[in-house]
Amino acid sequence: MSHCSTHLKSPVLISDCSVLSETLTHSTMMMLSLILLGTLGLLVQDIILTQSPKSQSVSPGETVSISCSTSASVSSYLNWYLQKPGESPKLLVYYATNRQQGIPDRFSGSGSGSQFTLTISGIQGEDTGDYYCQQSANYPVERTGLFRDVLGQPAVLPPSSVELQQGKATLMCLANKGFPSGWSLNWKVDGVSTTREVTGSPGVLDKNGLYSWSSTLTLPVDQWKKVGSVTCEANQGSQAPLSETLRRDHCSE
Repeated sequence: MSHCSTHLKSPVLISDCSVLSETLTHSTMMMLSLILLGTLGLLVQDIILTQSPKSQSVSPGETVSISCSTSASVSSYLNWYLQKPGESPKLLVYYATNRQQGIPDRFSGSGSGSQFTLTISGIQGEDTGDYYCQQSANYPVERTGLFRDVLGQPAVLPPSSVELQQGKATLMCLANKGFPSGWSLNWKVDGVSTTREVTGSPGVLDKNGLYSWSSTLTLPVDQWKKVGSVTCEANQGSQAPLSETLRRDHCSE
């Protein structure tokens, strides 16, 4: 009976070992899952990307460098894009240093870890636009705008009839889509420069990375009635000035 009793208990012992084995396997899987989740947490942590410069005026033939730093190491998982107005972003460089097929060899990428650089050697006019660095898990939120010295044609607005009845004539000059911010607006009355009763605003940065300006010229209505033409002229460094002329006889009183 003693032997039989021992024999009867053996299946119970085997069953207990099976339960223990299942428990260990479950614990091991849980531990591996926690380790994996922890690793994934490190992989998908928020990476902050910082580019410099934010914008830059360029001329054809120059060599331009754009830097991108990340708040944590991303190894070589960093891409560079160029986006032009109204177009989708174009991939230039992937994995930090690999130039995308069809991209001119004047574009090159360098760096690893948390410091990266995009270099454009001998920039062309077609290369202007917004440049983004992008890490695979993050949508780019910063950009570098490369622009040639440019300005949209100024526009001169005539005085209103209501204002003329009040004894003065205020003309406004508007200029937009310009870069860099150093453009200035100047006035000429019948071809002669004037600074009297002139007010202007510094360049206002638009969302597209370009600037807008405004300036006003105020004249007594008696003087305005003797004026032949008023010109607003935009100047920037050695750039050829842009101007717009308003003839008084083309304005309705």
